[in-house]
Amino acid sequence: MKKITNLISRHQVAAFFIITFAITWGLGFSYIAVLQNGKYQLAILVSLATCGPALAGILVTTVGNREPRSGSKRAQWIAFLIALLVGTAVFSIFNIYIYNVKVSVLYVVFSLLLVTPPVAYVISGAFSRVPAVRSSLATLVDPRGALGWSLIALICVPFLALLSIAISGLFGRYATVTGYNASSYPLLGLILIRFFYQLFFYNAAGEEAGWTGFARPRLQVRVSPLITALIVTLFWAPWHAFLWYAEGQNILNLNYWIDTYVNLIPLSIVCGWLYNRSKGSILVVGIAHAAANTVIDFLPNLNWDVFTMTMYAAAFLMVLLDKMWKKLPTDHPAVYPVLSEYSSTFKSFRLRRETT
Repeated sequence: MKKITNLISRHQVAAFFIITFAITWGLGFSYIAVLQNGKYQLAILVSLATCGPALAGILVTTVGNREPRSGSKRAQWIAFLIALLVGTAVFSIFNIYIYNVKVSVLYVVFSLLLVTPPVAYVISGAFSRVPAVRSSLATLVDPRGALGWSLIALICVPFLALLSIAISGLFGRYATVTGYNASSYPLLGLILIRFFYQLFFYNAAGEEAGWTGFARPRLQVRVSPLITALIVTLFWAPWHAFLWYAEGQNILNLNYWIDTYVNLIPLSIVCGWLYNRSKGSILVVGIAHAAANTVIDFLPNLNWDVFTMTMYAAAFLMVLLDKMWKKLPTDHPAVYPVLSEYSSTFKSFRLRRETT
């Protein structure tokens, strides 16, 4: 066991990607069981699978940094319970207003026990007694110092989508907005409900707590933000394989993966740019991710060719303006310090992350 923990400590990024896929692909059968066969009793496995990146990040961080535990168990438990209740409310409201599900006591219990706990656990990690985990996830729940960037993240991809619609309109093609089957509800309300659902399940707490909170700062120790974005995309796309298969996507087709990578690369660059600009805020990237999924969901016939070119143009400008082909300085808040686990510099980094 000691050999394994030492191996994880020495190769944290590689261990993160391996464990992430072990969790998500290992539980991948649950996507098919729940989404295709209606075996909702396995929903907890779906939730665990989708939180794979975050859970892997917490595990590797805990193993790789052995500072003495500090803080209060009570604070983490309170955070867990609050996140559990808020997450259950978001999940229930989403299914009521988007899919017209009739909520009962049994349904609420189902959400409390089988859907929300992994998400609540990740969020409560921002108050963990393990200092390195607390530092890593601090910006998932704390918007201080990044409110302006949170707003930019919220409107960035939706603005680019609307811009692509305007460009498409010049050629006589217009996108329509879907209101789902609940047309009696205000569209803005439906958009907000969808956004908060995406934010909780699972764009911020499930994915970006891992891809961004763990992987990006460690990769940026060795390579530039641009290369980091490409590496994250390399793993980000196939990580979705079981989910997309369960949703009926043709993942066995090579062209499907070519299109997927072409579409995800600029989004990953945008997310990396926002992460670095916001001085390492996971929440900012989670907002951008959720906003992107939300706007795409409400614009089903978006002209993908034009939208993709618009995203690439925006990503190109970000790369050019911030010289993202160059490595960030070692003292940048979005770069993880490669130092001994008990060093004062590491502790300084931890305090900086918790108060940023």
